[in-house]
Amino acid sequence: MMSCPVCAHENPDGVRFCVKCGWQLIQSAAGGETVALFPAQAANADGLHPNEAPPTSQLQANADTQEFTPQDFLVLVVDDTVDNLVIISLHLQQSGYRVVTATDGEEAIKVAALTHPDLILMDISMPGLDGLGATRKIREHPSLRPVPVIAVTAFTTEGFQRAAYDAGMEGYLTKPIDFERLNDLIRSLLPVRKTDNGDTLGGDE
Repeated sequence: MMSCPVCAHENPDGVRFCVKCGWQLIQSAAGGETVALFPAQAANADGLHPNEAPPTSQLQANADTQEFTPQDFLVLVVDDTVDNLVIISLHLQQSGYRVVTATDGEEAIKVAALTHPDLILMDISMPGLDGLGATRKIREHPSLRPVPVIAVTAFTTEGFQRAAYDAGMEGYLTKPIDFERLNDLIRSLLPVRKTDNGDTLGGDE
Protein backbone atom coordinates (compact mmCIF):
# COMPACT_ATOMS: atom_id res chain seq x y z
CA MET A 1 0.00 0.00 0.00
CA MET A 2 1.12 3.58 -0.74
CA SER A 3 0.41 6.05 2.06
CA CYS A 4 -0.42 9.54 0.79
CA PRO A 5 1.85 12.08 2.54
CA VAL A 6 -0.86 14.75 2.18
CA CYS A 7 -3.94 13.04 3.69
CA ALA A 8 -2.39 9.75 4.98
CA HIS A 9 -4.89 7.66 2.96
CA GLU A 10 -3.64 4.15 2.15
CA ASN A 11 -3.71 3.70 -1.63
CA PRO A 12 -3.22 0.46 -3.61
CA ASP A 13 0.30 0.04 -4.95
CA GLY A 14 0.75 1.38 -8.46
CA VAL A 15 -1.94 4.10 -8.53
CA ARG A 16 -0.89 7.45 -9.96
CA PHE A 17 -3.07 9.66 -7.76
CA CYS A 18 -4.39 9.43 -4.21
CA VAL A 19 -7.96 8.11 -4.41
CA LYS A 20 -8.99 10.39 -1.50
CA CYS A 21 -7.36 13.79 -2.02
CA GLY A 22 -6.32 13.53 -5.68
CA TRP A 23 -2.64 14.44 -5.30
CA GLN A 24 -0.23 12.82 -7.74
CA LEU A 25 1.83 10.10 -6.06
CA ILE A 26 5.33 8.95 -6.95
CA GLN A 27 7.20 6.29 -5.01
CA SER A 28 10.86 7.23 -4.88
CA ALA A 29 13.47 4.59 -5.60
CA ALA A 30 15.48 5.45 -2.49
CA GLY A 31 13.80 4.18 0.64
CA GLY A 32 10.51 3.51 -1.08
CA GLU A 33 8.82 6.58 0.44
CA THR A 34 5.82 8.06 -1.37
CA VAL A 35 6.04 11.67 -2.56
CA ALA A 36 2.99 13.82 -3.42
CA LEU A 37 3.72 16.25 -6.25
CA PHE A 38 0.59 18.28 -7.01
CA PRO A 39 -3.22 18.09 -6.99
CA ALA A 40 -4.85 16.36 -9.96
CA GLN A 41 -7.37 19.15 -10.57
CA ALA A 42 -6.94 19.12 -14.32
CA ALA A 43 -7.38 15.35 -14.42
CA ASN A 44 -10.81 15.73 -12.83
CA ALA A 45 -12.07 18.33 -15.31
CA ASP A 46 -14.16 15.78 -17.20
CA GLY A 47 -15.55 14.21 -14.03
CA LEU A 48 -13.36 11.11 -14.22
CA HIS A 49 -11.48 9.66 -11.28
CA PRO A 50 -7.80 10.67 -11.59
CA ASN A 51 -6.69 7.04 -11.90
CA GLU A 52 -8.86 6.47 -14.96
CA ALA A 53 -7.43 6.51 -18.49
CA PRO A 54 -6.52 9.80 -20.18
CA PRO A 55 -8.29 10.60 -23.45
CA THR A 56 -7.07 8.84 -26.58
CA SER A 57 -5.38 12.02 -27.80
CA GLN A 58 -3.06 12.03 -24.77
CA LEU A 59 -2.15 8.39 -25.28
CA GLN A 60 -1.54 8.97 -28.99
CA ALA A 61 1.25 11.41 -28.13
CA ASN A 62 3.33 8.48 -26.86
CA ALA A 63 2.29 6.02 -29.57
CA ASP A 64 5.61 6.24 -31.41
CA THR A 65 7.55 5.05 -28.37
CA GLN A 66 5.19 2.33 -27.18
CA GLU A 67 5.56 -1.33 -28.05
CA PHE A 68 2.13 -2.35 -26.76
CA THR A 69 1.07 -5.72 -28.16
CA PRO A 70 -2.33 -6.94 -26.86
CA GLN A 71 -1.65 -10.60 -27.70
CA ASP A 72 0.99 -10.64 -24.97
CA PHE A 73 -1.63 -10.01 -22.27
CA LEU A 74 -4.29 -12.16 -20.63
CA VAL A 75 -7.46 -10.43 -19.39
CA LEU A 76 -9.93 -11.98 -16.92
CA VAL A 77 -13.52 -10.82 -17.51
CA VAL A 78 -15.91 -11.29 -14.58
CA ASP A 79 -19.68 -10.78 -15.00
CA ASP A 80 -22.74 -12.78 -13.93
CA THR A 81 -24.68 -11.75 -17.06
CA VAL A 82 -23.78 -14.01 -19.97
CA ASP A 83 -24.56 -11.37 -22.62
CA ASN A 84 -22.16 -8.90 -21.00
CA LEU A 85 -19.53 -11.60 -20.64
CA VAL A 86 -19.75 -12.51 -24.32
CA ILE A 87 -19.81 -8.92 -25.62
CA ILE A 88 -16.81 -7.81 -23.57
CA SER A 89 -14.84 -10.98 -24.27
CA LEU A 90 -15.43 -10.77 -28.02
CA HIS A 91 -14.36 -7.14 -28.09
CA LEU A 92 -11.14 -7.94 -26.24
CA GLN A 93 -10.39 -10.94 -28.45
CA GLN A 94 -10.99 -8.86 -31.58
CA SER A 95 -8.57 -6.30 -30.14
CA GLY A 96 -5.94 -9.04 -29.81
CA TYR A 97 -6.10 -9.86 -26.10
CA ARG A 98 -6.27 -13.37 -24.70
CA VAL A 99 -9.32 -13.80 -22.47
CA VAL A 100 -10.53 -16.01 -19.61
CA THR A 101 -13.88 -15.55 -17.88
CA ALA A 102 -15.68 -16.04 -14.58
CA THR A 103 -19.33 -15.54 -13.60
CA ASP A 104 -19.04 -14.63 -9.91
CA GLY A 105 -16.55 -13.44 -7.32
CA GLU A 106 -15.54 -16.83 -5.97
CA GLU A 107 -14.92 -18.20 -9.45
CA ALA A 108 -12.97 -15.06 -10.34
CA ILE A 109 -10.53 -15.67 -7.48
CA LYS A 110 -10.05 -19.32 -8.49
CA VAL A 111 -9.56 -18.50 -12.19
CA ALA A 112 -7.17 -15.67 -11.37
CA ALA A 113 -5.08 -17.92 -9.11
CA LEU A 114 -4.85 -20.55 -11.86
CA THR A 115 -4.23 -18.30 -14.87
CA HIS A 116 -2.46 -15.23 -13.38
CA PRO A 117 -4.08 -12.65 -15.68
CA ASP A 118 -2.39 -9.35 -16.47
CA LEU A 119 -5.62 -7.39 -15.86
CA ILE A 120 -9.12 -8.06 -14.50
CA LEU A 121 -12.43 -6.49 -15.60
CA MET A 122 -14.73 -6.92 -12.61
CA ASP A 123 -18.50 -6.51 -12.38
CA ILE A 124 -19.56 -5.19 -8.97
CA SER A 125 -23.09 -6.54 -8.48
CA MET A 126 -22.97 -10.34 -8.51
CA PRO A 127 -24.66 -13.07 -6.42
CA GLY A 128 -22.64 -14.50 -3.56
CA LEU A 129 -19.27 -12.76 -3.37
CA ASP A 130 -19.61 -9.44 -5.23
CA GLY A 131 -16.90 -7.64 -7.17
CA LEU A 132 -15.77 -5.50 -4.24
CA GLY A 133 -15.33 -8.54 -1.99
CA ALA A 134 -13.55 -10.47 -4.73
CA THR A 135 -11.16 -7.58 -5.33
CA ARG A 136 -10.32 -7.37 -1.63
CA LYS A 137 -9.50 -11.09 -1.58
CA ILE A 138 -7.40 -10.72 -4.74
CA ARG A 139 -5.45 -7.92 -3.04
CA GLU A 140 -4.69 -10.34 -0.18
CA HIS A 141 -3.26 -12.95 -2.59
CA PRO A 142 0.53 -12.44 -2.84
CA SER A 143 0.88 -13.28 -6.54
CA LEU A 144 -2.31 -11.45 -7.59
CA ARG A 145 -1.87 -8.27 -5.54
CA PRO A 146 -0.20 -6.29 -8.37
CA VAL A 147 -2.84 -7.21 -11.00
CA PRO A 148 -4.86 -4.12 -12.07
CA VAL A 149 -8.63 -4.48 -11.52
CA ILE A 150 -11.14 -2.32 -13.39
CA ALA A 151 -14.74 -2.06 -12.23
CA VAL A 152 -17.24 -2.50 -15.09
CA THR A 153 -20.64 -1.79 -13.60
CA ALA A 154 -24.06 -0.19 -13.99
CA PHE A 155 -23.57 1.74 -10.73
CA THR A 156 -22.85 5.39 -11.49
CA THR A 157 -22.86 7.05 -8.07
CA GLU A 158 -19.79 8.57 -6.48
CA GLY A 159 -20.26 6.32 -3.45
CA PHE A 160 -19.84 3.16 -5.49
CA GLN A 161 -16.82 4.64 -7.27
CA ARG A 162 -15.15 5.44 -3.96
CA ALA A 163 -16.00 1.97 -2.63
CA ALA A 164 -14.41 0.43 -5.73
CA TYR A 165 -11.16 2.34 -5.32
CA ASP A 166 -11.12 1.67 -1.57
CA ALA A 167 -11.43 -2.06 -2.35
CA GLY A 168 -8.29 -1.85 -4.48
CA MET A 169 -9.60 -1.22 -8.00
CA GLU A 170 -7.57 1.03 -10.29
CA GLY A 171 -10.27 2.00 -12.80
CA TYR A 172 -14.02 2.48 -13.06
CA LEU A 173 -16.23 2.13 -16.16
CA THR A 174 -20.01 2.30 -16.27
CA LYS A 175 -22.37 0.31 -18.48
CA PRO A 176 -23.26 0.58 -21.31
CA ILE A 177 -19.55 0.32 -21.99
CA ASP A 178 -17.68 2.95 -23.97
CA PHE A 179 -15.25 0.55 -25.64
CA GLU A 180 -12.91 3.32 -26.75
CA ARG A 181 -12.46 4.40 -23.13
CA LEU A 182 -12.13 0.75 -22.10
CA ASN A 183 -9.26 0.38 -24.58
CA ASP A 184 -7.62 3.56 -23.26
CA LEU A 185 -7.96 2.47 -19.65
CA ILE A 186 -6.52 -0.98 -20.34
CA ARG A 187 -3.56 0.53 -22.17
CA SER A 188 -2.91 2.95 -19.30
CA LEU A 189 -2.80 0.13 -16.73
CA LEU A 190 -0.88 -2.53 -18.64
CA PRO A 191 2.88 -2.20 -19.18
CA VAL A 192 4.24 -1.00 -22.50
CA ARG A 193 5.79 -4.35 -23.24
CA LYS A 194 5.87 -7.87 -21.78
CA THR A 195 8.70 -10.36 -22.16
CA ASP A 196 8.26 -14.08 -22.81
CA ASN A 197 9.20 -14.95 -19.23
CA GLY A 198 6.39 -12.86 -17.81
CA ASP A 199 8.44 -9.85 -16.71
CA THR A 200 7.00 -6.48 -17.62
CA LEU A 201 9.01 -3.67 -19.14
CA GLY A 202 8.35 -0.05 -19.85
CA GLY A 203 8.11 1.27 -16.29
CA ASP A 204 10.89 2.20 -13.90
CA GLU A 205 13.77 -0.23 -13.93
